[in-house]
Amino acid sequence: MEAVLIEEWMRDLEAVFVLDEASLTVVRDRVRAVASEVSVPSEVTDRALLVATEIGRNHLRHARGGRIAARAVTRGEHLGLELIAADRGPGLVDVAAALDALPRAEGTLGVGIGSVRRLSSEVDFDVRLGEGTRIVARLFDRAAPRRREVGVYGRPIAGEKVSGDHASFRRIDGALVLGVCDGLGHGPPAHEAAHAAMKVFFERASETPVAILDAAHGELGRTRGVVMAIARVAEDTSALETASVGNIDVQVCSPRSARRFGGSSAVIGGSVRPPAKPRSETVALGDGDLVVLATDGIGSRLSIEGELALLRQHPIVIAQRIIERFGRANDDALVLVAR
Repeated sequence: MEAVLIEEWMRDLEAVFVLDEASLTVVRDRVRAVASEVSVPSEVTDRALLVATEIGRNHLRHARGGRIAARAVTRGEHLGLELIAADRGPGLVDVAAALDALPRAEGTLGVGIGSVRRLSSEVDFDVRLGEGTRIVARLFDRAAPRRREVGVYGRPIAGEKVSGDHASFRRIDGALVLGVCDGLGHGPPAHEAAHAAMKVFFERASETPVAILDAAHGELGRTRGVVMAIARVAEDTSALETASVGNIDVQVCSPRSARRFGGSSAVIGGSVRPPAKPRSETVALGDGDLVVLATDGIGSRLSIEGELALLRQHPIVIAQRIIERFGRANDDALVLVAR
């Protein structure tokens, strides 16, 4: 049975279903209730209400099956709100254009996705063409330290409704943990294997990259198998630890250089039962460095270091541009970018 992304994205969350304009009132009431429980500053709450409204209206106009959840978050002494929203597609095809949209006239609300970014402290985007979009917006007071943002952009090979490429990310124990996998082949069997791998990732995200890969290998024996990469960024030290099995491209990109990390030549799960024997590498990230994970649906020519205008963009815009420029027409493709 094919996995539905929105169920993964909204697991364990008490979400409001966005069915009509009246649903947006329920969403705003939920945001106010969460904010009042922990005494979130009123300025943060006001911005969160605008963000929730804009996301909800985007669901009503451009997507199906939208859901929005809200929860309180902390960052040191700073109290804030996190809004998690997802839909069932067709997906925010040109997110770069949406983020560039100009504000509306004075006295009105913002302008959809562009205002969501401007009003939020940080925003993560996960866009899967044909399957759905997830937006995670965090809002704190202006003095709160910033954390890395994530962008995921993926699409299936032409002719398929679902992709065999998958990705996920979690913030846990002071770290940002990233996972990308590619189910062998295309279509539903590859899709099933990739989602099984990301289920292991989600459940084991607090462990080391090597431990996550080892656990996935043990769980995916009845699937077609995947290649997979895990990257863990410690937010306090900016240390990046990565490990991979197979041909997931893992890079750290800066304006002047790029460093690639190699994985072991093997497969996670499938009929390959000997351990894949991944090994980890650790490096220090510099200010502004990008962490890029890409499936083999992206050509080996992938190189964006030195492209200053692109490197200044939000990670989701970078991921979209990589797909557009380097994506192979004869394969699923997915890119995850974090900065």
